[in-house]
Amino acid sequence: MDNCSVCKSTSLSRLEDEVLLSYKNTDIPITIKYSTCDSCHREFISTSQILENDAVARNAKKSHDGLMTAVEIKSAREKIGITQEEASLIFGGGRNAFSKYERSEVSQSLSMDNLIKICLKYPGILKELASQKGVSIKDMSLVSEDNVIPYETFKAANQAKYESHPIDSPEEIIYG
Repeated sequence: MDNCSVCKSTSLSRLEDEVLLSYKNTDIPITIKYSTCDSCHREFISTSQILENDAVARNAKKSHDGLMTAVEIKSAREKIGITQEEASLIFGGGRNAFSKYERSEVSQSLSMDNLIKICLKYPGILKELASQKGVSIKDMSLVSEDNVIPYETFKAANQAKYESHPIDSPEEIIYG
């Protein structure tokens, strides 16, 4: 809205205010946007501000629930090196799903969120899913700190008997 619907003035002030969003027995602080008419002092929220406020609230809820925010989903998709349409083919959710996730127009399911996170951590799974859908993805390293399986280090029962000792003299170096 570029003018006041009451007095038709185009002199508007765009403002922000912090409010508490009540969600699952928690108050989450978020910043909302609104406008006031400088002529008649009417306060209102424009259509674009409503959409922005909805996205802020949705991201706050996703973050509270441990889901990726819109920015994090976009970053994940870009790290993989695929388009929104290719991401929808690989992960499912419909043709425009990732466009809506990245605009925070809708929230992804917990299952979708988990699948994206697992594919980022284990590129082999991502490659398999992409291959099944005929989508080519950039080569992501299959070996990284995030996807190495740790193994326990065990000591042999008689290991103390065979421990190495520091070498004290040059003669010991020569003769071992």
